[in-house]
Formats: sequence, structure tokens, C-alpha cells
Amino acid sequence: MMQAREAGCVSSQPATLILGLGNPLRGDDGVGPFVVKELLGRQLPNNVEVLDGGSGGLTLLQVMEGWDRVIVVDAAKVGRQPGQFVRFRPDQAHLAQRSDGFSIHQSGLGEALTLAQALDQTIPEIVIFGVQPAKTDWGQGLSPPVQAALPTLLDAVWHEIMGESSKEDDIKE
Repeated sequence: MMQAREAGCVSSQPATLILGLGNPLRGDDGVGPFVVKELLGRQLPNNVEVLDGGSGGLTLLQVMEGWDRVIVVDAAKVGRQPGQFVRFRPDQAHLAQRSDGFSIHQSGLGEALTLAQALDQTIPEIVIFGVQPAKTDWGQGLSPPVQAALPTLLDAVWHEIMGESSKEDDIKE
């Protein structure tokens, strides 16, 4: 799922990719793809694309290549109550090399960024919205706490797209 940039579109704003990660067949792990689906229904600026990145993996390096800015939405163990989310940059969190992992995926964003660093690849500016899941077992549908947090999450992501977000960490319920 992607909204394509218009060919030859020149903007003073950086080209931004909104990347929803997760598996909608695993409960709250589907929050990223759900946000993507909602954003595709909105009128986005010409310099913004939205992509369902699925369960991530090392292919995220290719997906992020060439973008000025990437905004990631993913279910993540952020130590909060289910449905709460945290806005952060990769340098503000330990995303890889933990046995339980920060992301729910086996090979996710943290591992992709670690590989990029090892390969001396340039990565775009990245902002992550990590949403604390209540359930990630097999089954469709978001839990009530994550479902209830969606309007606030979508509002926060929209403000980030529009450049209206504070650059400080944000914890939302």
C-alpha cells in the first residue's frame, strides 16, 4: 500500500515516508498497518508517502533509502500501559541486541539500523512512535486499549507529518 509522490514534485519540505510496521494477524502488532490504512484515507502533502512495511526485517534498509525523513509506527515494548505510545528517535533508545528485543519482530528496525551503521550507510532522520501492545497473539483486531488510543496516535502522527510536533519525547495515553 503506497501513495506515490508525483513525478517531478519539488517541495521545500523534506520527502517523508510514513512506515507502518506489524502484522495485523497478531492483535496489537497490527497497529502500524492500521495507521497506514487510516492515513491513506486523508489528503497528504505531495512530499509524503505512506507504506505498510509488514513485519519489517532487514529489507527496511532498502525501504528507507532515499528518504529525508521516516516516521515509523510500530507496536513495541515501551514499558507503558497498553495503548500508550512513546515518540522517540533511534539514538534515544536501545533498539537491538536484547534477547527480548525492543520491537516485536524477530528482525526489525533495530537490527536494520545496526546493519546500516556497520555498512556505513546513510540513514534518514527517523522518528518512531512505539505503541505498547496489550496482546500480540494470533488473532485479528486491536485490543480495546490500543483501539481507544488510535485517535490520539493518529493526531500525533499527523502533527509530525505537518512539522507541528515538538522535538521532545512524548508519552501519550
